[in-house]
Parts: sequence; structure tokens; C-alpha cells
Amino acid sequence: MTKRFSVSDYKGVRQIDLSPTGSLVVIADGNGAGKSSFIDAITELFDPKGSKLTPKPIREGADEARAEYVDEDLRLRISRRWTKNGTAGTLQVEALDGAKYSRPSDVVASLLGGAIFDPVAFLNLDERRQRDALLEKVDLPFDLDTLGREKAGAEQRRLEAGREVKRLEGALASLPKPGDDVPAEEVSSAEILEAIDAARLAQRQAEDAQSRYDALAARYDELTRQHNEIMALREQVGEQQEVARDALALIPKPVDVEPLQERLRSLDAINQAVRDRKARERTAAELAAAEHEHQGAQHALDAIEKTKRDGLAAAEFPVAGLSIDENGVTFDGVPFGQVNSAMRRRVAFAIATAGDPKLKLVIVKDGDLLDADSLAAIREVADERGYTVLVERDRDESRQIGFTVRDGALTDEAVA
Repeated sequence: MTKRFSVSDYKGVRQIDLSPTGSLVVIADGNGAGKSSFIDAITELFDPKGSKLTPKPIREGADEARAEYVDEDLRLRISRRWTKNGTAGTLQVEALDGAKYSRPSDVVASLLGGAIFDPVAFLNLDERRQRDALLEKVDLPFDLDTLGREKAGAEQRRLEAGREVKRLEGALASLPKPGDDVPAEEVSSAEILEAIDAARLAQRQAEDAQSRYDALAARYDELTRQHNEIMALREQVGEQQEVARDALALIPKPVDVEPLQERLRSLDAINQAVRDRKARERTAAELAAAEHEHQGAQHALDAIEKTKRDGLAAAEFPVAGLSIDENGVTFDGVPFGQVNSAMRRRVAFAIATAGDPKLKLVIVKDGDLLDADSLAAIREVADERGYTVLVERDRDESRQIGFTVRDGALTDEAVA
């Protein structure tokens, strides 16, 4: 791996040229020496978006700043030049034979397989941003945020349907339960009143007929006593009596209207029971619909959860045991923030070196957070995966194993 890093007149750097031979490149020395400026320049060099890290990238007294990376294996030169009138600097990508690429930012993004991933900075992100950074490294068969919105919608529908179920259950419980003898429809009082009127008419007719008969009988008796005087009239009255007797036989017997009146008196209670039955049936139907809606929302949630589980199970994460949930990153089912610090650092570096980009580079700005064991583990993974790791670090043995920067340039202490 033949690689060269060069930075000139960028912030606190005068001139630094590195041609490291190993996978781990430590940039060491105290604050203000220029090591942070060197790391910032290289980071901005490989930022395809051209994000501006500082409002004044050019060192005081210089007219322009420059950062350059040469990779002889890839036969490429990547450079960024800042001028006093510039903004994010001009990015240029060219082959070592001189051919230039018309869309340098696309080339850089393609070479890196995305943006530069700082594993130590990843550890300092909040849970949500850690999750988003990891998702950039994982190809999922769905959009997790879209799935989250669908889940939230289904949960809201389930919540509303559940509230409606509880309300209708209470309403149903408050309604009286009708007896088996309650008719399906309310009973009309007109029918009973008509029957009562008919019975009363028949009663009056019978009473009238009986009254006429009694009057004729009395008169007949009187005529009989006066037989010698009114024989002819007696015969006439007798005939009328016979006619009246025949009419009386045709009159129906009197009807007892008390049962009908009793039925009329109970009509209100019967009709109230009918109304109660219908109200209960309506409420029961609404309850069934609400329960159906609640079940539908639960089925939707179950389907969303299954889609997410299946997608996450099928996804290839950079490290075995890594996954994500709604809140952030998990490792072996435990929230990433609860994993011990040594394992978090190893996992973060494994994420940074995931995939197979053509330009295998990791930049670590807060290297002082790494102890000797963590640094050794990073070197081991970098060797195994063919990565170059630039680390800004000044603790422990950094100046003995790395490049020492002082006053914006390499010192004699720097080692390859």
C-alpha cells in the first residue's frame, strides 16, 4: 500500500507530508502543534459534500491552502485547494497519468462507499444519530422511518379503537337486558283500543236488546191481564215479542274487557322493553365493529413488527450481534450505550471498516479516548481488512509509535 498524505498552509499546518507504511498512522503532540489541523484538512479533503470545517482554513500569512492524497495502488490523486476568495475549497480528482474526472465529488463518494466514518466520534453521538450512522452502512429492504410512521399510525388506531371498545362495553353494561318474552317490535295501542271499543259496542247492543225485551215482556204481562180488553193488541205484542226474542239470540254474549284494559296498561312497559332491546342490539353491533377495528390495528402492528424483524434478521450488519430498534443501536439485544466501553470501541471500529470500498480510510479525531489495548485492536483489524487509520492522539506511547507534529510541521521524532 503506497499512500501519501500532504497538507500545506491549512489552519495551523505549515507543511506536513506523510508516506506511512503501516496501517495505523498516529499524529501526535500537544495542543496547538498542528495535528488537529492536519486531521481536519484530510477529513475535509475526503468530504464529497465539500463541507466547510472552519471559516478561515488558510494559515495566517499564506495565500492558499492545499490538501492532497495520492494512492499509487488506485492510480489516483485527490486534492482540495482553498483560496482566500473560496468557500469550501475546490475538489479535484485525477489519475496519476493526468486524466481528470469531471465529477470529483461523485468519485470520492464512490471510492469511500459513503462518507468518512469516525468510530470514536460515533461513540459520542446520541442514540438516534448512532442509529442513523449505522443505517448508512446497512442495506435494509425497507425504510425504517417509514415503517416507524406506519407503526405509530397503527398504534394510534389501536388506541382509539381500544377506547371505543371500553366506552361501548360500559354503555352495553348499563343497558337493561331484555327478557325472552319481549317482542321484537313495539306494540301499537290502537289495536287494543279498537278491540275495547268493539267489546263496549257489543255490550251496549246486548244491554239495549235486553232492555227492549224486558220492556216488551212487561207490556205483554200487562196486556195479558187486560186480555179481555185488548186481545188484538196482545196478539200484536206477542208477535213483536217473538221478533225481539229472535234478535236477542243473534246478539253475541257480552265480552269481558278487563284483560284488554290490563294489556293496555302494560303496553308502556312492553314497548320500553322493546326499545331497550334495540338499544342493546345497536350498542352490541357498535362494540363488535370497534373490536374488529382494534383487532385490525393489532394485526397491522404485528405485520409491521414482522416486516421489521424479518428485514433486520436478513440484513448484513458490519458486526455479528449488531442491530437497531426505534431508539438506537443494539448489540446482542442490549442498547449500545450499555455495552462495556472496550467492546463499544471495537464494534465502532468494525462499523467504520464495514464494506469493501476502494479507498479504505478511517479518521479518528479523539484518539486520546483510546487506551493502548484499544489502539492495538484497531491496528489488528486495520491490518486484517487493509485499512489505513489516521489517529489524532498524544497519550501514552503516541510520540514513540507515530508522527510527531510541532509548530505545523513534522519533527525529527516522527517515525514511519
